[in-house]
Amino acid sequence: MGIKDWFGGDKKKEAFREKVKEAVSDGRLDSKDLKDIEEARQELGVTEARDDKTVFRRAIYNEAVAAVKKDGEVSQTDAHELDKIQKFLALRNDQVEKTRWDVARLRTLTEIRAGNLPMVPSNNASLRGVQMEPEEVAHYSMSVELGDLPVTRGVDGVPMQWNVPYEGYAAAAAVLPEGARAQGDASLIITNKRLIIRTESGKTAAIRYGPQAKIFLYSDGMRLEKTVGNTVLRFKSKSEDIAEIVGTLLAAVMK
Repeated sequence: MGIKDWFGGDKKKEAFREKVKEAVSDGRLDSKDLKDIEEARQELGVTEARDDKTVFRRAIYNEAVAAVKKDGEVSQTDAHELDKIQKFLALRNDQVEKTRWDVARLRTLTEIRAGNLPMVPSNNASLRGVQMEPEEVAHYSMSVELGDLPVTRGVDGVPMQWNVPYEGYAAAAAVLPEGARAQGDASLIITNKRLIIRTESGKTAAIRYGPQAKIFLYSDGMRLEKTVGNTVLRFKSKSEDIAEIVGTLLAAVMK
């Protein structure tokens, strides 16, 4: 069902919604757009966009986001424009929370690709009790589900190799093997020197980057090969950009 199907019989309101939708369809909202929208509103004799039902405003916002994400990047300007559109539509953060998270992740990925690596604040909960090495910097952290996997049955994932670039979306078709024994939740921390796993009990384990590291990436998680068996880390986030962030960031620090 498209946006037009939601509008019902109010033809003037429908026409105004279409005008707003057209104005933000490129992910931008400049002074000319605002002027055109206001002229249309007065001509049609309808209330402001902020007074419309949430479902319509959210649908228009999501279309603006889709336009920005189409090229696979979100610049600082893009993010600023989307904030303007959200404010214009009077949408609270909690009303578009998932979309905002998706935009933030794609923004992070865009920055990593440009060589601007993110930083995890030292007071972040995921770093509590983690002993960092001299000159070690935490660049990213996320929640994962730990598992122990005896064998992969040929579902090996994408190897993250020392000093080898990550090819964009290489892990998109790879899914973690079945059969892992659950071992609880944990935080995965990517630093400039190591992959660190911090369990809920506060225990930590780490893999140092280098030619000897056996790290494999999937669309929904990672696999760390051990002498016997494997440790698997399933990403709790279902965003399609998480694996891209991990792969691109690891390639940047594994050299």
